[in-house]
Amino acid sequence: MNNLPSVSFVTCTFNSSKLIEECLSSIKSLDYPHHLIEIVIVDGGSTDGTLEIVKKFNCRIIEERTGRPEAATAIGYNEANNDIIVNFPSDNIITSRDWLKRMVVPFILNPEISGAETCYYEYVRNDTLLNRYFSLFGAGDPIPYYLGKRDRITYFEQKKWPLKAKAVDKGDYYEVEFNESNTPTVGANGFLIRKELAKLVSKTPLEFFHIDACLDLIKMGYNKYAFIKIGIWHKTGELFEPYLRRRLRYSTIYFGDKALRRYHTFDPKKDKLKLIIFVILSFTFIEPLSESIRGYLKIRDVAWFLHPILCPIVALVYGYSLVKFKVGQLFKTI
Repeated sequence: MNNLPSVSFVTCTFNSSKLIEECLSSIKSLDYPHHLIEIVIVDGGSTDGTLEIVKKFNCRIIEERTGRPEAATAIGYNEANNDIIVNFPSDNIITSRDWLKRMVVPFILNPEISGAETCYYEYVRNDTLLNRYFSLFGAGDPIPYYLGKRDRITYFEQKKWPLKAKAVDKGDYYEVEFNESNTPTVGANGFLIRKELAKLVSKTPLEFFHIDACLDLIKMGYNKYAFIKIGIWHKTGELFEPYLRRRLRYSTIYFGDKALRRYHTFDPKKDKLKLIIFVILSFTFIEPLSESIRGYLKIRDVAWFLHPILCPIVALVYGYSLVKFKVGQLFKTI
């Protein structure tokens, strides 16, 4: 522990007053030398008292007006000073005081580790129904789950490494080596990265997206990651209608920026059959329901049973977004 690296938390805010105090308090409560931690707040023009709360925590505040959270993250990466940078959105909460010490151990033991992430989303029994579903299934969206690209482990797989990339069990964490074809949707919600690598991929903020940045580094050979057997509470507080609106907004942004993107959750060359199977499974309900029962036998929570409901709804939302994009392209060419 005498070799602990310095750490910069990059937190992007925009009218985040409901959660920002709990978010920053969880950082301040860490059992980690405080002089080795800086908190960089990148604010997009909050008007709800967010900055007044932030100022109580001795943070460095950077103002930006891109209107894009991913660009704001890149700006924060560029401004961060310490050895390790943490992508730490304002709806992230740390629930254990030793969290950061455990997260930095792989960087200390292996200089080839480029990034690190928690294995799980923290399951909190009194969280919202939708958040509990995300935590239990290890994904905020059924499509990455069925395409094998989710960023966390489900709560019925905790005793093994379930993703495609091979992993070496190091006791408190898995050491994983990725390649271009087996990279999951990593890079956010408590993701740690070496400063020099973060700055390498954040030079053009308007072209930055966390998953693309990780894939870029993996293509360059920085392909070793650690997944620590601990959780991060992604406390979005989401309800169904806002969640679906956000899925629609994200998919619209994705289709609009597709020419700039390098990582694709759905790759037409590799994932077409998997997507067809997902759609068939979603609208026949049997397989999603069986996954729900499998999870419920592990942890008795009705949130598992959102799965057969959300699968077809999310398929329709993305289908609508795709059709809208294609129609828009068609009218542009006429």
